[in-house]
Amino acid sequence: MVKNVIVIACLTILLGLSGCGPLAKPTTPPPRPTPTATAVTATETPTTTPITPTLPTAPPVITLTLWTAESFSPAQADASGQILGQQIEAFTTDHPDVVVEYVLKKPYGKGGILNFLLTTSAAVPAAMPDLVAIDTVELKEAAQAGLLQPLDELISAELQEDLFPFAQEVGRFEGQLVGLQFETDIEHLIYNTNKLEEPPLTWTDVLTDEVSYVFPAGGREGLINDAFIIQYLALGGQLVDETGQPALNEELVTQVLQFYRDGYEMGVILPSVLEFETLDDCWPVYLSAEVAMTNVSSRRYLADRDLLMYTHFASIPTRDGNVTTLSQGWAWAIVTSDPARQALAVQLIEWLMEPENSAQWNLAAGHLPTRKAAFEVLGSEDSYYPFLSKQLEGAHPRLAGAAYSEVGRVLQQGVEKVMTGEASPQEAARAVMEAIAK
Repeated sequence: MVKNVIVIACLTILLGLSGCGPLAKPTTPPPRPTPTATAVTATETPTTTPITPTLPTAPPVITLTLWTAESFSPAQADASGQILGQQIEAFTTDHPDVVVEYVLKKPYGKGGILNFLLTTSAAVPAAMPDLVAIDTVELKEAAQAGLLQPLDELISAELQEDLFPFAQEVGRFEGQLVGLQFETDIEHLIYNTNKLEEPPLTWTDVLTDEVSYVFPAGGREGLINDAFIIQYLALGGQLVDETGQPALNEELVTQVLQFYRDGYEMGVILPSVLEFETLDDCWPVYLSAEVAMTNVSSRRYLADRDLLMYTHFASIPTRDGNVTTLSQGWAWAIVTSDPARQALAVQLIEWLMEPENSAQWNLAAGHLPTRKAAFEVLGSEDSYYPFLSKQLEGAHPRLAGAAYSEVGRVLQQGVEKVMTGEASPQEAARAVMEAIAK
């Protein structure tokens, strides 16, 4: 009984120790938070535009149109045509946006270059070329018609100043540079070294050497030959004045006619000279060794000199020994008024007239360069080239035009009267002046 009481007492004590108040209720776990729905705004996916690489745009091709004669084009069927073609090709390689188109024209007359310029400018101006090659004797007429552009501010001063004096002179019209002569041919003397040890320098030498001398005196299409004009200019004479009017000096005309008459009477100047209209007419007579000396074109001598065993060259003998000759040749001129095309045309001209290019082409073509620097390229090993350079320093441009034709016609009449004995030199010169004055 006692044991039971003890057990109950112990249980009572344990229960009292477990807490003094009522029993704590079981702890309820905190409720889980209810997920809140968050509105999501849909974002548009950026559109990516594919980037196409920008290729460089090729510059527009410019076609430079050049009117020229066949002799001055790549179409010429000889080494000069090939060389010119190579030079133009080199230019277009350095200027890939440029094409040079050359259009061949007749050199003179109806359908010729000047004729086409005049008719095209009036009828279809848009068909005019950018630049042109033209004979220097027709340069003035083209400029008078307003067809050519001034070049003073376009062409480099270096090139202008390097031209021989005759080329600077012939390229100007009313004070402006309108053309650049790029080739020339001149007239000089050759003599047979088996007949003559030293060439004559003056008229006195010619008349005292008692050797035969031929040159054209028959007139060129009714006009006086260059041989007479050379003698007259060597005396300081003038054919036309600054206004283009005849300006002959009677005394100087008389002196040249007297030289002709004296040479004829002494048998030095042969009567056959009146039959010779051109230098080519004199050539067979010289080759036959019938005469000691003759006038010849530089072009002919360059072509045939390797065949001449006993021939040497010299200046044409003049009264005082002055070195004088006449130049004939062709020039580049610019027609287009468009500044951009002008600039390209100038670059082409200056390229073709570079000393090396000019020397190379002229040598192949049988012509002479008009730049002093080009003769430096040719060098002095061949004595003919230094001789030619000196001749060009004393050269005059060949003239043309109505006034020159008038002068040339009456002078030829004077020569024929003197050589046939119809009139004295003084009478013939007076008749020349009276004819001009009418």
